[in-house]
Amino acid sequence: MIRKWYIVIVLFCCLACIGASPLEALRQAEELKLSADEIVATQNGAGDIVAQGNVRLEYGILTVTAEKVSLNRETLDFAANGNVVAELSDGTGRWEAPAISGNMKTHEMKFGPYRADGEIWHIGGEDAAYDAEGIANVQRGWVTTCDKKEPHYRLQSKQITIKPDKTFTAKHVTLHVGNVPIFYFPYLWGDFQGMDNIIFKPGYSGKRGFYLRLGRIWRTAKHTENGDGQISLYGDLMTKRGIGLGSDAAYESRDKQRQASSTLYYLHDWDTPETAHGWNRRFKSTDDRFRIHGYFRETWDGDWGPFERATFRANLDYLSDIDMLEDWFRRIHRRQQQPRSFLDFALEGEVVSAGIDLRPRINDFYTVAQTLPELRLDVARTELFPQLPLQYQSSTRAGYYSMKWRDFDRSRKDLLPDDIWYDSELYRDNSDYEAFRAHTQHFLYVPTELSDWSILTPRAGFALTYYNRSSKQPITQKDIADMIDLDNPEKTRSKTIVKEYDSKGGDVTRFAFETGAEWRGAFYSDWFDCKNEILQLTSIRHVVEPYLNYTYMHNPSHDRDHLYYFDDIDRLEKQHFLRFGLDQRLLARQDNTSRTFLRWQAYFDLHACRDAENRRRAGNLGNRLDFTLRDDLSLWGTLVHDVGEGNLHRGEFGVRFGKTEEPNFRLRYIYRNDHLSRSTYSLGGNLVDLTGEDGYTKKYFESADIVRGEVTIPLNSLTELNISAEYDFEKGKLSEHMYEIRRDLHCWKAALAFGWDNDSFEVGILLQLTAFPNVKIDLNL
Repeated sequence: MIRKWYIVIVLFCCLACIGASPLEALRQAEELKLSADEIVATQNGAGDIVAQGNVRLEYGILTVTAEKVSLNRETLDFAANGNVVAELSDGTGRWEAPAISGNMKTHEMKFGPYRADGEIWHIGGEDAAYDAEGIANVQRGWVTTCDKKEPHYRLQSKQITIKPDKTFTAKHVTLHVGNVPIFYFPYLWGDFQGMDNIIFKPGYSGKRGFYLRLGRIWRTAKHTENGDGQISLYGDLMTKRGIGLGSDAAYESRDKQRQASSTLYYLHDWDTPETAHGWNRRFKSTDDRFRIHGYFRETWDGDWGPFERATFRANLDYLSDIDMLEDWFRRIHRRQQQPRSFLDFALEGEVVSAGIDLRPRINDFYTVAQTLPELRLDVARTELFPQLPLQYQSSTRAGYYSMKWRDFDRSRKDLLPDDIWYDSELYRDNSDYEAFRAHTQHFLYVPTELSDWSILTPRAGFALTYYNRSSKQPITQKDIADMIDLDNPEKTRSKTIVKEYDSKGGDVTRFAFETGAEWRGAFYSDWFDCKNEILQLTSIRHVVEPYLNYTYMHNPSHDRDHLYYFDDIDRLEKQHFLRFGLDQRLLARQDNTSRTFLRWQAYFDLHACRDAENRRRAGNLGNRLDFTLRDDLSLWGTLVHDVGEGNLHRGEFGVRFGKTEEPNFRLRYIYRNDHLSRSTYSLGGNLVDLTGEDGYTKKYFESADIVRGEVTIPLNSLTELNISAEYDFEKGKLSEHMYEIRRDLHCWKAALAFGWDNDSFEVGILLQLTAFPNVKIDLNL
């Protein structure tokens, strides 16, 4: 019954534009222009005027036509009969009724059976009246967005009272589909702010059961000089998970200088995720689950010496448990598995920028390198002297850093395999550590033009880092990789033995020097005769940019194994490698526009020194190909191969074909093998990183072998079919497959979706008013 009640509330809010525009204009009219085939003034002393035949009354933008109109010149009572039609000259409303009567002085009005048609809304009823205070009383009225003479659906009420402030009350409300009543509620109330203020999302999923999200949106600053904003309140009714309550708010100023948003959500979960009774992996399970999120940004333009802009940003994301985002905010979790909380103030200039950053750990089930706080000063690469080709660039950071590893609730002793003899010293969890660190690096560049098509840029620089404490116990790259591996919450039965830093190393000042050079060439040729209508091009330009990047860094003055690890700055080591690179582009030109038809990026690293884990000099061979044949066809692929070990680390291939309104498909394949990343890093040089694993910090990457496809097929002008699937070759099964069919139902668009997500069955519907594309009844599968 609860579901039926809310459906009626949502649909009844369609009365926001009940079609009163012609009625309001008629009620408030002051000037009257009257024309007819025959106008007669009676001599009975009552002062009546009777107009008959093609009667036309004009009140400003309102025009009323009828077969007969009578008007009392003294009392200003009037009556109109016979095909009464009221229209607004701007085309926003039309109203029809057999008869209407009222008083032009008091603005009271009564009318019998009627129909009103607006741009969006269509209404009708048996009887209605306006009183002198502008209150409308409608008897047996209905409203719909369907423009058919017999609407596909309508919302009908026995009695509706509408006040001038757009608030309403209604009695005995029924939703009809065709002529069949579907839902009923005895009494409703609210205000008319349009359909965009409604949240209505029913559906079914294996995790939630049958569910229904119901809510309301308030536009707080729409169409004002200051900015746009909105606040929403909603509730979730779920047969498997219980009742959830939430609120979202967002605001952005017109000048984009200020932005704010918040999300609050809470539920007492009836089916909390658990891997064992009372436990979710190594965390205690909790039934009371919530998210508190807030973001704020303020920007000030001005002139503060070298700075032109100041920006303050704050973000808070407080969660009840590690699965809260994945379970209830899946789209956010896909983009950012671990949200950040921070305070940041920045001063930005064309060359110089400065700031202070505070990043605490809010959720103890996440691992965070806290900055409490961090000060920074950056100088972008800039010329020192106009007469000399000498450029300078620097970056400085100073702050108090604290590595906070996840706080697991369950001991490793309970989860180690039976064949392992538990030792609390060997099988402990990661230990937190902290230190003050100040780091500054400075580089000089000398760009030298060798010819019209090539340039050589030698560089040299140094980095100086101070720590107020260090470790006497050495921690190697593999030890750090083991820490990161043990920190993985999915590996509950890890056999990894970890070491920990001590604080007996004293304070340390580390010096590192780097030198290198980059040579880059640029060649191009034009193919003006290369024309192809199928590929949408009239000419092609081929651009080839080969480059060499040489980097040498001697071993820093202190062994990195004794320095606390917070980020890549702490893991500097000897680097001596040469990168061979090639960047090629085909630019297609058509109709005075150009696009990148094809781009191929390739690089290979040759190391002069070997690291501890990889004794081979040959490094990674990386390739990235982007092929945009035309607007409706593109392909891409990435391959990263470790030449030294002879292993393919990562491969990705994808294709997209077709336009949105035509049959189209997407196919993507991802392969990754088990491997430990190899560092290829430069403090002062820019290196392409296709997979995000070339930094100093080494990590274990797990294998993956997945193909995912999606097909959309328009079956006819009103119906389309969408199929998506994902196959996991490692598990040897179809891990996800979804099916959705969409249909245009004249005034509605409907969709039915069902499928399986890792053995969890989900099904849902989507209903979307054609007149209000943003108003949806949907399920996000």
